[in-house]
Amino acid sequence: MKSILKILSFLIILLIPVVVSSYSQVEEKKLDSITIKVKNKNISWKILYKKLNTALEKKYLNPKKSFLYLDSISKKFELHNSKTAKDFLFILNTLKKEYREKMLQNYENKNAVILEWWNIFDIDTYLTQRGLIEKWEYISYVQNLEKIRALWEFFDFIDEQKTLEWYLYPDTYDVNPENFKINNFVISQLTAFENKVYNKLFIDEVTKKQLYSTKIIESVVNLASIVEKEEKNSHEKPTVAWILKKRLKEYRHIWADITVCYPHKITSNQCKFYVSQYIKTKSEYNTRTKLWLPPTPIWNPSFNTVDATLNSKTSEYYYYLHDQYGKIYYWINYEEHKNNIKKYLNK
Repeated sequence: MKSILKILSFLIILLIPVVVSSYSQVEEKKLDSITIKVKNKNISWKILYKKLNTALEKKYLNPKKSFLYLDSISKKFELHNSKTAKDFLFILNTLKKEYREKMLQNYENKNAVILEWWNIFDIDTYLTQRGLIEKWEYISYVQNLEKIRALWEFFDFIDEQKTLEWYLYPDTYDVNPENFKINNFVISQLTAFENKVYNKLFIDEVTKKQLYSTKIIESVVNLASIVEKEEKNSHEKPTVAWILKKRLKEYRHIWADITVCYPHKITSNQCKFYVSQYIKTKSEYNTRTKLWLPPTPIWNPSFNTVDATLNSKTSEYYYYLHDQYGKIYYWINYEEHKNNIKKYLNK
């Protein structure tokens, strides 16, 4: 027979089947005689609430699933009249109320906002948190070769890519939370790219013919995805793009550390914590060790960044860095760059 201590511990790490089967076997007198503890320490209901909330957010990315889980567990605790059970039921019901409100807010929100520095892992997480899809469902769709071939017939810029990462344009989209379909959402993203980027930058206004090969368009968008994260100031983006293009042309490594996270299938927020670790890992996306561009973009750039990359600003520089305030500095040679790393970054 499991103790209430083990039950609560299992609840915190959300081993659902164990929780349900264990609790049903606990006698009333056991509940009355045991104080709520976690790891042998007395714990307030507020701290326990926080731990459960954190665990729920980690396991279930959308509030609907969290609400349904809490609802099923709370029904088990309703069968017991002890103070411990009632206290814990209070925590569960408080969480239920909050997740129900989040769930209703998602259904009322008819917009999906996709940001410029998001990749497919960010978008998948966002749509999952909104309760619109199951986790990894979006990623599976935009990397499905059969789906890509079918879309190829409707969008000229799609080629034999293994992912649509190039063309999932960051924008605000209308969605119907009650009848959300991934194919419609992806088509909306591709249409936005076509109207806001492809037709404006890659199509001749007079002849309506494509100005560049699809491979060149891919390279421009790929490089733009790096510029998007390397430089936030729109006035500096053309110069940064020129430096990276010049380094590529002269067969130099472009040294854009932000690229290293992509093969590890993590979001842009997660990348902040792992980028220093992944710099040491060899991969096709590590631009410190691999010449040329990564196999795919690292996220989907905005029109302004693609435009800045296509129409980059000529300069004599080869190196740049940002200080702690985000101000950018440029240099011609590597010795200057090394000295200024020490000066501006204290390294």
